[in-house]
Amino acid sequence: MSSETLSQTQTQTPKPLSIPADPLDILLPLPKQTTDTNTITILHELVDEILSTNETYSVTFSPVLCPVEKDEGGGKNQLFTVKPYWWQTEDGKWEWRDGQRNPECAKPQGQEQLQALAKEVHTLALGLLYITDFERRQECIGKIQTLLKTFFVDPETRMEPQVRFSQCHPGEDPIRGNDAFVIAIRFLILVDQAIILAGSCIDSRLVMQVKSWIHEQAEWMLTSEQGLKAKSSRKPLWYYVILSCHLRLSSDEESITQAKIAFGEWMNVYPTAEKAFENELKHDNRRHRCLFTLEPIFLLASLTVSRNQESNQIPNDEIKDYLHNLIDFLKTKVEKGPIEDPLENDIRFKAKLEWFENILKNWNNSLTDLDIQVKRQGPNGEGWQNGWNKRMRILWGFI
Repeated sequence: MSSETLSQTQTQTPKPLSIPADPLDILLPLPKQTTDTNTITILHELVDEILSTNETYSVTFSPVLCPVEKDEGGGKNQLFTVKPYWWQTEDGKWEWRDGQRNPECAKPQGQEQLQALAKEVHTLALGLLYITDFERRQECIGKIQTLLKTFFVDPETRMEPQVRFSQCHPGEDPIRGNDAFVIAIRFLILVDQAIILAGSCIDSRLVMQVKSWIHEQAEWMLTSEQGLKAKSSRKPLWYYVILSCHLRLSSDEESITQAKIAFGEWMNVYPTAEKAFENELKHDNRRHRCLFTLEPIFLLASLTVSRNQESNQIPNDEIKDYLHNLIDFLKTKVEKGPIEDPLENDIRFKAKLEWFENILKNWNNSLTDLDIQVKRQGPNGEGWQNGWNKRMRILWGFI
């Protein structure tokens, strides 16, 4: 990418981050298949909103496509993302600003296309668990199939499973991706979950095509230089979460084995909360980074047990005790970073932690009557302009 691609910006002293209208989405374990009537009502509303549009998603719809030619491994079908914390200075050089996202780096938007696709397919799959009207079900199935075909199958719009140009440094020449590609593709675990939840309702040939795409990506993660670097990185959490989710589509046993080994290795290297979050606490946006580390830890823990909804299996006591210590540490020990006031004040930070507390309470079968009453009212959205969006309010009911 040339130095002219992104706008030049003066070096600035770090400033507090603004409060978004909505909290960021949280990726959660495979939803249970029972919930309350309030959640179902909101689910129907969101399904109707999705079905009311003809929008589809593809990395080829991004306003800035991969600049590397196809014969060099690039092309428009490659997911192209740029490292978000790099800013161009007045002299044309690039500098890293801790926790401060450069809006120019968001212009490729392939990652946004991927995330929108994954969330809509996942929501519609949840909807199929509760929609009984035949015509409405057919609409949901048709929409899921259109979304999947556009993103994974049709030659003109499909994304290539190999993620060679993600998390590129904007000042590098030649352009190339790195081991942080797992951050850009993490929402694909929602597609894995959707296939598990509703794959039996979708055209079998299409399901096979999507599974083949997922398998190809898993093989690339296991064998490519980028994949091996992600596997051997200091904190390979998202790598193992994505890989275990992908493997689960073909082999529950292999997926569980992979997750158990990865989680055991993680606890050996990071046996305490202080160790687990040591690096995150060095950053200007430390609360955000701690939460972003906690998310895949919970996901990986959930993948250490069977996907069989009827088995009601939960992680073992050692894992649950470890997770409890992480949450307790974050609630009592982690202060706001210098750019997180007021973005990560206690009310918003603890509202995010509440998601993980609820997951753990369910695993421990320790929800009190008050917990259940609060849970039925929905997640605490206080502190944001719009509160939690509909999708997150729905997922709250499926924890």
